[in-house]
Amino acid sequence: MTARPIRLSAILSAGVILVASCGGPSAGPSASPTVAAVATTAPTPSPTASATPASGAPTPQPTLLPPVAADTTVVSLTKIPIPPLSGKTASIDLIQIDQAAHRLYVADRTTNGVDVFDISTKDAKYVKSVDAGSGANGIVVAKDVNKLFAGLNDSNVAVIDLTSLTVIAKVSTGGKGRADELDYDPKDKKVYVANSGDGFVTVIDAATNAIVKKLDNLGAALEQPQYDTSDGLMYMTSSDQNAVFVFDPTKDVLVRKDVLAVICNPQGLAIHPKTNQALLGCSVGRAGSTGTPLTVAWDLSKGIFTGVFGQVGAGDSVTYSAKTDRFYFGAHNFPHGSVIGIFSGSPIGFLTNVPTGSFSGAKNLAYDETNNLIYTQDALPGEGALFSFTPPK
Repeated sequence: MTARPIRLSAILSAGVILVASCGGPSAGPSASPTVAAVATTAPTPSPTASATPASGAPTPQPTLLPPVAADTTVVSLTKIPIPPLSGKTASIDLIQIDQAAHRLYVADRTTNGVDVFDISTKDAKYVKSVDAGSGANGIVVAKDVNKLFAGLNDSNVAVIDLTSLTVIAKVSTGGKGRADELDYDPKDKKVYVANSGDGFVTVIDAATNAIVKKLDNLGAALEQPQYDTSDGLMYMTSSDQNAVFVFDPTKDVLVRKDVLAVICNPQGLAIHPKTNQALLGCSVGRAGSTGTPLTVAWDLSKGIFTGVFGQVGAGDSVTYSAKTDRFYFGAHNFPHGSVIGIFSGSPIGFLTNVPTGSFSGAKNLAYDETNNLIYTQDALPGEGALFSFTPPK
């Protein structure tokens, strides 16, 4: 499905996505251009009581809205057990794939480390769980130094050797909270780690495992760093600040902070390196809350949005595949049920949503280029596992 153009005029007016004009870096709106966006009414889910906690007070749970048939493609999901999580509820964060080695890595807070799978075929095979001593959040493969870096709940970054699959070092970021999402700059051989609650970014030399810089006083809710191979810059989202930070990793300095002119509260960020365009995974509008769920196309060079899409939102992680020229967005809190939103890469446009179960928690995902499969998590109570499916064309 292709988004139809509308005139941009106001931000989230009367529960309808009528989006303000594109703003420049930290600037207010300018003249209203026409971009690909979708106007859609945002229904408000009504809460319903469910399980009663120990306190005796009922916990309200949002009632899901029915899927929009025109925006939805149902596919078969294959469940993949994670043996240490049998009968447990998974708390999984980022999922990464080493495409050349056919390995899938899962940041797992429940097993206190990283789960490893062999994905040489369509039948993923569990290899082991690497115990990092604390729950893992962000993970990234630094292939040229044969390491995987994992941000941990105890504010350390675990360094895992890709051959032995063992922890060979830990780097303390010195924060009070967790070391969260991260990404790798292979040109400068640096890992950028968001200390989300502490408001700083830690820069690690991937070769020596030494901290080379701390970028302080960045504010709350730092989310996903993402290296851009086209311009050599590192970008990072902040949900609470509704912003995208831009860093120069050659000098390890903050270049600028771009505040969105539309309410998105971005968490995930994925980049199309040939166009220098990105898709932002907006968290606003989760089921049972106020706000309108949406997804934003973002021009990294100009620091402005180029499109707003109302067919999916209220999610987290986004990934881009050059092989399929597709963005995949894990919208686990979407009021119409947990889905993976699929977008074309160039130009960026909404295609369809794939349901992953009512509240499956499918917020993080990775795409296997060899076997044409998307992997995501099943976080339903007592069902800690992964799902895989073949994405629709």
